Amino acid sequence: MKINDSGFFLGNKKYGENSMIVYILSKNNGLIKSFSKYSKKKRLSLRVLDAVNFTWQSKQKDSLGYINFDLKASIKQNDTFINSLIKSSASELCIKFLPLWQQNFEIYDDLLKLIDSLDTKIELVIFNYVWWEIFFLKNTGYGINLEKCSVSGSKENLYYLSPNSGNSVIYSVGHKYRNKLFKLPNCLKEKAVSNNFVDYVEALKITTYFLRKSFDYDLNKFVFRTHLINKLKTL
Repeated sequence: MKINDSGFFLGNKKYGENSMIVYILSKNNGLIKSFSKYSKKKRLSLRVLDAVNFTWQSKQKDSLGYINFDLKASIKQNDTFINSLIKSSASELCIKFLPLWQQNFEIYDDLLKLIDSLDTKIELVIFNYVWWEIFFLKNTGYGINLEKCSVSGSKENLYYLSPNSGNSVIYSVGHKYRNKLFKLPNCLKEKAVSNNFVDYVEALKITTYFLRKSFDYDLNKFVFRTHLINKLKTL
């Protein structure tokens, strides 16, 4: 069996003396985990979320098989520390939570948009990453409702979010239950870019909760995502 496709390089780890295990989010075949012959040159030339063309081969699709890949396009943006953390954090989520060989055009397109948005001011970069996580939840089947109040139906003045249902409510509906609800940060409530980085930290606390709840996984094990949140606390 042979597959030709393109995608984003998510990372690799050495396996034995002459091989490595490679992770690629492909355009038409979803997440692929495969062996590749060890190449020092290839390992050093690729960065996380670089675009690649590849050929995957195996006798059976259920096996890891072997993959050969070539750099299609390297990310042109300045590789700032924040950008590097964002790319690595997005890759961590894709590797851990996406099923192998399951096509998902929405997640692929959202990742492409995230990459394209990196070469801009830091406030917008962080805003786009927060919403990338929101859409990641949605496109893996665990979306939260940030569009309208689940009780009144109002699309205006959303204020709280239920950790149980993932539904938003307006202030008057949720205030008496405020100790049991998330208060929506402005980047989610108003969908507005802010230079208040505490706002983004609060938003990532919400996505952390729902990612942990949805996938039953301790997100503190995600090294780059944890570094990203800690870095935002210092800005």
